[in-house]
Amino acid sequence: MRQSSNFMAAFYAIFGILFMFLAYNNSVEAGTVFNFWTILLTLFAAIDFYRLYLIFRFRAAAKKMIKKEQDKKNDKQ
Repeated sequence: MRQSSNFMAAFYAIFGILFMFLAYNNSVEAGTVFNFWTILLTLFAAIDFYRLYLIFRFRAAAKKMIKKEQDKKNDKQ
């Protein structure tokens, strides 16, 4: 079963925020941001936010394409 883009956007946003929160807590605990776990958690958060960006970009392109097709259909009538 395919998930909707709204569900996937919420999923990536929540996990991106969660990973950033964990990275921040780890950096405070370790006293530095140059820690393996902090960098790894920040990398995971960046990947999640990038996927979220791709979802929003895809949705905008799909809406633009649908509008263009509707305009083309209305012009023929």
